Amino acid sequence: MTAKEYNNCTSLWADDVMRFAVRICSDRTECEDAVQDAFAAMWESRENVSVEKGKSYLLSVTYRRLMMHFRRQKADANYLKTNPTSQEEPDTRFDLREAIERSMATLPEVQRAILQLRDVEGYTYHEIGKTLTLSDDQVQVYLFRARTAMRRELIKMGYDEYKQR
Repeated sequence: MTAKEYNNCTSLWADDVMRFAVRICSDRTECEDAVQDAFAAMWESRENVSVEKGKSYLLSVTYRRLMMHFRRQKADANYLKTNPTSQEEPDTRFDLREAIERSMATLPEVQRAILQLRDVEGYTYHEIGKTLTLSDDQVQVYLFRARTAMRRELIKMGYDEYKQR
């Protein structure tokens, strides 16, 4: 990949990669860092990355970077469980968008990424599988589980219209 092709990739795919990152992780700063790291990694390995696979490469690197972030958060949460604080969150009402974001936050990282790529970005099972190094069958199973888990969470939050009919 030449410098001109890299710059073209940047202008074409920066928004898509950022949108993907934001749907996986709600921390905007962490998303920006992940996307920036992905573009830096693509620049460093530009001789090995073809233009046709550039977007897939960027999504994969962004996904891996965010997974490292989630693992760190999980370790921090485990630490806080052993050292609990006395503060409790107040019970608040929220709108549907916040409920969807909260229910997505309860999903495992891979399910959240697949849900984002399939339902928001419109990728095919095969494209998602290539991006996340999963088989098409695994993508379908994870997507089904993600949708089911989100439905359960939304019902718990009082959105009864998401019950199975």
